[in-house]
Amino acid sequence: MRILIFNWRDMQHPQAGGAELYLHEQAKYWHQWGSQVDWICSHFPGAPRRDEADGIQLHRCGNRFSVYFAAAARYRKLPRPDIIIDAENGIPFFTPLYARVPTILLIHHIHTDVWSQEYKWLLARCGNCLESRAMPRFYKNKSIVTVSESSRKMVKQLFPASQPEIVPNAVSPQLEPGEKSPTPEIIFVGRLKRYKSVDVLLRAMQRLSSLDIALHIVGRGDDEGRLRKLADELELDSVEFHGFVEEPKKRELLQRAWIMVNPSVIEGWGITNIEANACGTPTLGADVPGIRDSILDQQSGLLFEYGNDRQLAEMIARLVKTPSELRNLSQGAIDWARNFSWEQSAKKMYGIFEQLRKKQYK
Repeated sequence: MRILIFNWRDMQHPQAGGAELYLHEQAKYWHQWGSQVDWICSHFPGAPRRDEADGIQLHRCGNRFSVYFAAAARYRKLPRPDIIIDAENGIPFFTPLYARVPTILLIHHIHTDVWSQEYKWLLARCGNCLESRAMPRFYKNKSIVTVSESSRKMVKQLFPASQPEIVPNAVSPQLEPGEKSPTPEIIFVGRLKRYKSVDVLLRAMQRLSSLDIALHIVGRGDDEGRLRKLADELELDSVEFHGFVEEPKKRELLQRAWIMVNPSVIEGWGITNIEANACGTPTLGADVPGIRDSILDQQSGLLFEYGNDRQLAEMIARLVKTPSELRNLSQGAIDWARNFSWEQSAKKMYGIFEQLRKKQYK
């Protein structure tokens, strides 16, 4: 089978995140099972236009915005695929306008208020219009895949007649429990964007200044400058910004941490929540769509009211002072993470491919 992925970034992009990991980990299996996998994505400085990663053929074109136009031209230079995955990261590629092959619209989450948080008024208005109005029109008869029950409900609001299928995120088998830090450590892992609301975590840490707790912020993004400035204003001496780290270092930091925090306003799922769980680290997350799907409240972690830094601080303080509760959550996190396998997700997605091909040839 020839599979073609449209996604605005690939895993080697400096700002790659969970959306890229989701496709890359599954595509490795599809390639191993004998499929040809091509991936059209945006170019970034220093990267070759043509590349290969784990058997996946990468075709980089355009930039952050122009990739949506450049991708259409690049598509015409490739052999006709059997299946297209059109990944919507706010805006889809509108492949039905020029590709007459079975297409899956992949939606991690509907962006709603994220538009106004991340972009200026005009761009936010355009993005919201393309996602909420144009996308339902052009993909109304296409198959839709999403990653969580919360996202499925949001997709149904835009596509009332659709039956979105859930193919969940998963975790690498290389992530496993390790030795914990002798003193409390908190960790955040993810892109540093405004909607990730890392400032809520920083304000919670200020409330915990009387406790000896270190905070590790892992990831990079255009909100980093604002967050560093806020950390200085709050006089948080125990915060370390790591930027991007390689997988072995990320695994070590997740293993050492006592608690992972995900304060984001919305997620499709929150892969890092499960990655932390696999390392025996429970996650405290905002009670919002996506995060409430990936955290098993009171078992793999705890949910707090979005934006409530006081409640978050109280949770952290209680767990740090109550080792028995923290140990129970840690074991629950490990048990919960064992439910998620990239191979199983890849098999489920491949089954959807085969169903679409059968419909095409009926």
